[in-house]
Amino acid sequence: EVSEEMLLRDIVFIFQGINGQFIKYNEESLSYIIDPKLDINRTTRDLLHRLTELGWLYKRVNEFVSLNVNDPSIGLVGQAFCSALQRELTEYYKFIAVLEAQVTKQVKGQQIPSQGLTLKRLLVWTQESLLKLRIMSVLVDCCKKQRGGALVSTIYNYTNHGDPFIQQFINNTLEEVSRPFFEMLQRWIYEGELEDPFEEFFVACDPNVLEENLWQLKYEYRQNMQPTFISTLLAKKIFSIGKSLNFIRYSCHDSDWVVTNGKAKGADKMLKYGDIIALESSIDATYTATSQRLLNILFTKYKLEKHLTALKQYLLLGQGDFIQHLMFQLGPGLSKPSNTLYRHNLTGTLEAAIRASNAQYDDPDILRRLDVRLLEVSSGDIGWDVFSLDYHVDSPINTIFTPQEMQRYLKLFNFLWRLKRVEHDLSSAWRRNTTSARSLYQIKEIKKEVNASRLVCSEMIHFVYQLQYYILFEVVIECSWDELVTEIEIGKKSGDLDSLIEAHNKYLTNVTTKCFLGTSNNQNYLSRLLKIIGYILQYKNVLVKIWGYSNLNKSSNQNVRENFKPIKERLEEVAGLFKGEVVNLLTTLSHHHDTDLRFLSVRLDFNEFYQEVSKNNGNNVNSGKRMGGN
Repeated sequence: EVSEEMLLRDIVFIFQGINGQFIKYNEESLSYIIDPKLDINRTTRDLLHRLTELGWLYKRVNEFVSLNVNDPSIGLVGQAFCSALQRELTEYYKFIAVLEAQVTKQVKGQQIPSQGLTLKRLLVWTQESLLKLRIMSVLVDCCKKQRGGALVSTIYNYTNHGDPFIQQFINNTLEEVSRPFFEMLQRWIYEGELEDPFEEFFVACDPNVLEENLWQLKYEYRQNMQPTFISTLLAKKIFSIGKSLNFIRYSCHDSDWVVTNGKAKGADKMLKYGDIIALESSIDATYTATSQRLLNILFTKYKLEKHLTALKQYLLLGQGDFIQHLMFQLGPGLSKPSNTLYRHNLTGTLEAAIRASNAQYDDPDILRRLDVRLLEVSSGDIGWDVFSLDYHVDSPINTIFTPQEMQRYLKLFNFLWRLKRVEHDLSSAWRRNTTSARSLYQIKEIKKEVNASRLVCSEMIHFVYQLQYYILFEVVIECSWDELVTEIEIGKKSGDLDSLIEAHNKYLTNVTTKCFLGTSNNQNYLSRLLKIIGYILQYKNVLVKIWGYSNLNKSSNQNVRENFKPIKERLEEVAGLFKGEVVNLLTTLSHHHDTDLRFLSVRLDFNEFYQEVSKNNGNNVNSGKRMGGN
């Protein structure tokens, strides 16, 4: 038999994680065991079991703190968590000291028995500490493998508990634990500095990325480190703010504004956990100011809008007089083998075309960036196949005009340039046909064929002109450009650089897709279109042979029909191939899911001429089958 005072002394030891005389910790069962030889009633034994829970919880929490408090690998947030636990344990130690003093008085007989400490009273007195240690034990279990923002999120998830005491305890703990996170957040949004030695923030930095890729690749958004009390939208704004500050500092070379702005805002507002509404308001204001500053620099100092316009005017053939002069001067040289072209000659022609057109009034910086580029030469290529205009971009505008986007501009230029070349050749052919018509019509043997060739040439001109009008003015480039301009104006007020990049990417995607260059699904349309262009060029080459007959005199007309027969057959063959491919293209376009492309089908065949061609071809095929069957 033992006195209650002796059991109280044992329990106070247990509260401190120290084995008592009658109650000891068992490593196998991971629990406190009461000496079975102890002669106490069942009620007292149950009370002791309930009281040992406090010591068991303390032991778990204290072991976690002791193991991690000096371990730098857990990070700043982890150390703040240990510090918060240590603060609570310090309060717990004070409580234990009071209990120990009370027990000592009783053992020495210095306490009135009716006012003394009993096991039942001790159970009541320890309820608050027990609840706190239970919470801390749960947090220790949940946060063992968590770091940084993920650890903050884990603790925050308990703030919705229905018990006000637990809720308040969690909030107090979270305020201390999140302090390193908010210090990192404050430096990031006010100075653009990422002071995160243990990678605990939801923004990561790659120091090996070069400056020209700062916006796209240097910083990474890590959702797993984003605290749950920060919404994804707010986190994206935070991510954008820091990126914008660094872009302004390192790419736009305006570090003075970053420093001044950071000092002004950082001194006024210390961010901390507790007032989420104030945090959102502060971030929104900083996001707007930083984004507008960045866009203002790009549009004023670096003339971004002028570069966008220049790319449209020169690489997308919007500057009509310049393109016309360039094609007129380059045409003869580009018809020669590609190995006869020299870049310095082409550059001189480019400068001459600029001086001869309204392009001469453009910004000198824009014209300086405009250049000639020769594509990779293959066997049998002529100048038309390898010539291209180029536009040089540098930092910081190359963040919008990335190498991938510039490649799309060049792809579009080559396609539009090919169409313009066909238009140029057809216009030349039509003029030559017109000047040669009088003399050719006098040769009765070929008058019918000459007239037919002019009709086919007219069909081809209609096809090319309508296609160009659709691409350059009516649907594709101009409409997409209007959308881009609208989105830019909206972005200047409420967007950021990402929204600008997205708008530009959407613009290019719309243009390339509707020019049949965007996706693999459009390859069928593009291949048909290129075949049609090829047939037009072949037809023009055959027309050249007809013009030679305009110099024949009447005495030379005897063998004209016989000599003209191969030309006639070739004209009919190429014309048939052209019409057949146009019919195929119109058929596929008429079933396209894009209404604009279906409209193009109607525009190219507004009078249903090619529908009649298709019906006649079908009737001829069916007639041939019936004759074969008979």
